[in-house]
Amino acid sequence: MISNLFNIGSKAISNTQASIATTSNNIANAETTGYRRANAVYTSTGNINVGGNSIGTGAEITAIQSNWDKFIETQYLSSSADLASSKASSEYLSQMDSIFNQSAKDGLGVTQDAFLTAWAELSMYPDSSSEREALLGEAESLVYSINSTYSELQKMQSTVEDEINDQVAQANEYIDNIGLLNKQIAASPEDYDLVSNRDQIIRELDELIGVTVITPSDGQTKIYTESGMPLVEGSETHNLVYTSARSTESLMPSSAYDGELNFSGSSSEEMLLEFTSSGADGSAKFKVSFDGGNTWAKDENGNTLIYTAGDSNNSATIDGVEISFSGSTSDHTKGDRYTIVPKNGLYWQGNDSSLVNCTPLTDASGTGISHRSTSGSISGLLTFRDDELIPTMDSLNDLSSALIWEVNEVHSQGAGLSSHLSLEGTYSVEDQTATLSNSGLPYAANIESGEFSIYTYDADGALLSNAAISIDPSTDSLDDIVNSINSAFPGSITASVDSEGHLKLQSATDISFELSSDTSGFLAATGINTFFDGSSASDISINSYIQDNPSHINCGEVGTDGLVSSGSNDTAKTINELMSKTVTIGDHLSSQTSSLSEYLSQIVSSVGAAASTASTQVTCDTAAAQLYYDQQQSVSGVNVEEEVINLTKQQQQYQAACQIITVSRDMFDTILGMM
Repeated sequence: MISNLFNIGSKAISNTQASIATTSNNIANAETTGYRRANAVYTSTGNINVGGNSIGTGAEITAIQSNWDKFIETQYLSSSADLASSKASSEYLSQMDSIFNQSAKDGLGVTQDAFLTAWAELSMYPDSSSEREALLGEAESLVYSINSTYSELQKMQSTVEDEINDQVAQANEYIDNIGLLNKQIAASPEDYDLVSNRDQIIRELDELIGVTVITPSDGQTKIYTESGMPLVEGSETHNLVYTSARSTESLMPSSAYDGELNFSGSSSEEMLLEFTSSGADGSAKFKVSFDGGNTWAKDENGNTLIYTAGDSNNSATIDGVEISFSGSTSDHTKGDRYTIVPKNGLYWQGNDSSLVNCTPLTDASGTGISHRSTSGSISGLLTFRDDELIPTMDSLNDLSSALIWEVNEVHSQGAGLSSHLSLEGTYSVEDQTATLSNSGLPYAANIESGEFSIYTYDADGALLSNAAISIDPSTDSLDDIVNSINSAFPGSITASVDSEGHLKLQSATDISFELSSDTSGFLAATGINTFFDGSSASDISINSYIQDNPSHINCGEVGTDGLVSSGSNDTAKTINELMSKTVTIGDHLSSQTSSLSEYLSQIVSSVGAAASTASTQVTCDTAAAQLYYDQQQSVSGVNVEEEVINLTKQQQQYQAACQIITVSRDMFDTILGMM
């Protein structure tokens, strides 16, 4: 009995020492991120029979366990990944909103309206050099505003790409570390510090890319992407890859097609091509989807758009991406599919280096497709890039392109304070012998069948001759137009194409000329007598001919008598009317009719609305994540006040255990004294 009592006391001392150490460690790690509160698990060591009575033998610590609720953690991981995604998107949307929400002095809307208003001022004083200088100043402000805004968006895109790269690298580091910790935990399953470290890294990984976590009975945590691709299975790991544009094919079992899909250009849209008819290259047809096949692109009448699978000379251009097929010896089969990702994308990498697309993809309603990444900051950054940033950049490009074209189309037919001695086009053809429709001119698609007129004058300004030059973009090349001009004005005007593909018009000595009545758009498309140069937000500029010679800012036009009368102001008035005139902006997949001012307002308001919605989403996601975090903390977090109370109790237990030893020793001494 005495020896049993001594053993009980000895075990009690050891137990309380372990409990005190555990409690002390809890207190020491109260501020350690991811630390789980631990406690000793006591188990009775059983009883012995003494004189027919069952006597206890004390207790032992069978485990030091950490406190953790797996169900709550699952909810927290989901809400935390959603929060990381919405925060990543919201932060950049807020920055983008600031770019557009500029002061009343130099904002895009203000400078565009000021530029168009300046044409009204010029129309009232058509012979004024000062009004032309003022207009030129407003044009310079507008060009700077567009260029700088687009440049800021480009910098943002570059920053986002860098951040995605960095976060993917960080995610892979976490994945590898989790695999290593799984291996260590397998060797030391009772080491709760290893488990705590692993679960904290899982949280950090989840903030980068939303994951699903499964922990079987062996403790070897398995981690999967939202689409079910394994990232960690025991100590085996699979990394993520962020790589450049690529395409994949999924041919029908009966398909024998052995050619290649080729594409160039970039887009924020992922494209799924599905063949709607069988046949060889040049005859087989396909349709395209931007949401993984849920819906198919349609024309303005609601009909599904059908494209022909042609070679490089007969390629299809879809949302800025040129698509062609080559090298086939067999036909396409109806149902053959190709996926084009014309942008940097996120992929899961298999052991055989195969890649599975994880890049976020949204449907027509803006909802993320379930088999792709939909949460985590990487997803938030990619979604912001593809659904907000690049579309906004595209819209600004569309606006700039429309502004350039609409102003140039009017200006190219107008007349300034003096006639021209020579003109050089600002746009170049890739092939001067190709038809205008296929010449590579930025605005080739805007050229229509029609004509423009040229008038020549002597040194005193008297009309010498005039002729109309016919244009058919489907049959005429730039060389053909050059020949037509030279035939119509022998000895007075020489037309040519320089080595870079620009059209040049040069008058003979003491002869000048004017241009008028262009119903074809040829002059604006080649950059002859235009106001702007460029075709997008990044390269819009003022024609150097205008910049160097403000007198050639066209206010009037050639009259029916072939002369430009003093006070003529039709060109200036027509350009001013662009403030309210409805024009077509964008290509056929995303085109809309609107005034330039309304379209710009839509861009600004759309960005502002997206920023506001994202901010609200962050608030909601923060509340959800905080709820589950607090619930988990109530289970696993360290409350120092409670630990101090536990420490006091354990101190008392230790003292009591020591008293048991003292009593047993005294009893033993008494027995010895009786002998």
